[in-house]
Amino acid sequence: MRTQRIDQEIFDILKRQFDRGKGVSRHAIKKKGVFSAQTNMIHSKRTFQTYRQQGKAFAKWARANNIRKLKDLNKTDVGRWLEERQNIGDSPYTLKTRAAAMAKVLRCSSTDFGFKFPIRKSEDIKRSRNPVKMDDRLDEEKQADIIAVAKGTGMRRVELQRLRPELLEIRDGIAYVSAINGKGGLIRKVPVLEKYQEAVIDVFKRCETKKVFPDKISTYIDVHGYRGGYAKEMYDQVLAKKFAKGEDVTPDYHTRGEVRISLNKAALAEVSKALGHKRINVSVTHYLKHHFS
Repeated sequence: MRTQRIDQEIFDILKRQFDRGKGVSRHAIKKKGVFSAQTNMIHSKRTFQTYRQQGKAFAKWARANNIRKLKDLNKTDVGRWLEERQNIGDSPYTLKTRAAAMAKVLRCSSTDFGFKFPIRKSEDIKRSRNPVKMDDRLDEEKQADIIAVAKGTGMRRVELQRLRPELLEIRDGIAYVSAINGKGGLIRKVPVLEKYQEAVIDVFKRCETKKVFPDKISTYIDVHGYRGGYAKEMYDQVLAKKFAKGEDVTPDYHTRGEVRISLNKAALAEVSKALGHKRINVSVTHYLKHHFS
């Protein structure tokens, strides 16, 4: 009987994990406290495809280094691969992804590979926060409705794509978009920024289809950039309201590193909730820090 090559072994393991994870809610398992990186399931097709791609890359390297089967593989071999990839120029994010894929295959932790992962600095993350070349290709007048809702709600692209007209809610004169299902299965209610209330309400009221934006949202629309702007304006709006009520707005959250800013933790908590993040440091690192620096 012919022995399987390492690339086929890796594929078979990942495929079995994907088959086990089909229809199983990753979020539900995590809520029970039993989910871990070493669970024997893959829950999404995208994750399976990503891990499969990384598995093929490792198998190619392994064969070139005379490692033909998984039984001949040491965890430190994965560490050597990651070191080579780092020297070639892989980003910290890519290295983490490669390690996560092989940790899934070997049912271990990525720390077992003996590789010291480089620190991923926020200033090195290539995301659109400033004007970019593709902005020149955007017809803002034609995309005015999408831009207004994106700026007014700070929602992610996929969340905007799922919007339905009945999700708009107006309470005490303030507009909200409710039942937004975001990353990690977090469901939240998004307050609309005061300056965009009228425009967003108008978009929803004019909608005559099941989805507010039935067509695919153009990649030329800088949704992530608008999300960052929303975070900053929401922070300023929340802080102003707290100050008007006589609440303490003393900066009690301080960042470290090259960009050092001080913000109010209670206001940050409200911004993070609106963005759909559990931890305020994520909102600060990926959005707010760049608007205060």
